[in-house]
Amino acid sequence: MRTILIADDEKIERSGVRKLLAKKYPDLEILEAQNGKEALQIVKDRRPDILLSDIKMPFMTGLELSEQVRSISPETAIIVFSGYSDFEYAREAIKYGVLDYVLKPIDPAELYKAFEHALEMVGEQEHNMAMHQKNQDFLGEYFLLKYIHTGREEVMIEAAEVVDISWWKSIRRMILLETTNDFFEDCREDFAGLLLEELKIPFHYLNLEARRSLLLFEEKVKVDFGVMAEHIHAYMRQKFRAKCYVAVSSPMEQGAQMPEAFQETELLMENRFYRQDLWVFLPDMACEGKDNYEIVVQLFDKMEEDIRLRDIAHLWEHFRKFREQGQSVGQFSHIYVKFSCSNIIKELYKNMHFAAERCNEIIENLYMCNSMEEIFRIMEENIRIYEETEFANQSSARSDVEKVKSYIYEHYAEELNVEILGGGYFSVPGLHELYL
Repeated sequence: MRTILIADDEKIERSGVRKLLAKKYPDLEILEAQNGKEALQIVKDRRPDILLSDIKMPFMTGLELSEQVRSISPETAIIVFSGYSDFEYAREAIKYGVLDYVLKPIDPAELYKAFEHALEMVGEQEHNMAMHQKNQDFLGEYFLLKYIHTGREEVMIEAAEVVDISWWKSIRRMILLETTNDFFEDCREDFAGLLLEELKIPFHYLNLEARRSLLLFEEKVKVDFGVMAEHIHAYMRQKFRAKCYVAVSSPMEQGAQMPEAFQETELLMENRFYRQDLWVFLPDMACEGKDNYEIVVQLFDKMEEDIRLRDIAHLWEHFRKFREQGQSVGQFSHIYVKFSCSNIIKELYKNMHFAAERCNEIIENLYMCNSMEEIFRIMEENIRIYEETEFANQSSARSDVEKVKSYIYEHYAEELNVEILGGGYFSVPGLHELYL
């Protein structure tokens, strides 16, 4: 709805213009002022789209009013009326940014013509402003995204030259949202507004990709962020039927720490891979599971060694221990876990001499896993295939390999060589080839 202000000290003139406009444009909100001073206050309060003003009014003329309106509300289109058909008035009106000049007594056709011109100009201004704002928003998102990923000070300097980043300084908390589907691609335009309406708490919104978005909160927001995170998770499930993980950063002392806070939320979000029972991850969880890092790395190495030594018993034992460790939160990314497990799969299939396409398909499925349980299932399934393929008729050989490894563990301080292990003490087919 357009807001129109009619300023004229003669009530009958105001009423006449109101009736003409209301007859052709029924959706207008029409305001009235009986002098220039009153009109100026209405402009300050309401910022009308179009001002129709008489030239000659008490306290402030229409030209004086136009001059002040230009500085207060430059987007307002101005049309002036006058009973004086003097070119000097028209020239003065144009000087003050008046769009059109209509003589009294008012001809309805001339009024409509001037009003249509004003509507077109207001519409064009709004379009240009919307495009400018859209470009500013895009640039703001671009620079913010670049800064939180790089942390480089020069990015802030470059951004400050083209967009308003003053609010960056006041950011004190960050929440990362991650869904199990492409939710933010489908609801990108409406989501921020809907969430704002739900939370009743101001935030800045940054979409990262189809499944991830970031909420940034200024210093003035004083809430329990753990409770808010639980609220967001419940809202996403109830309102959108979306499965959404939520990670909350630690408090920041200054906005320049946004890159560190973002890294923290990403690390916290890794917990979703190991903890299928949790949807919300808070800062005090960041240090869980550090002790099991070295253990898991060693287990990966041992499993690869077991495959090279064709030691299926110890392979199952080390896989079982890996599964026990992997059920707790690990201080490593799921990408590392998938990479290490893919190396084990490659070792398995290299020994089985299966077609490379089959191995590649399994590794591809491995990288698509969304939880440790899915990885455990793929690993267990393929170790079992390896056992059935390679050891179905080799129980005695397997027993001998286990004896060799047990002997090594018990006599590691003594002199050991292939002749001792593969000669008179044990009879293990292919032992020389395994060690050469």
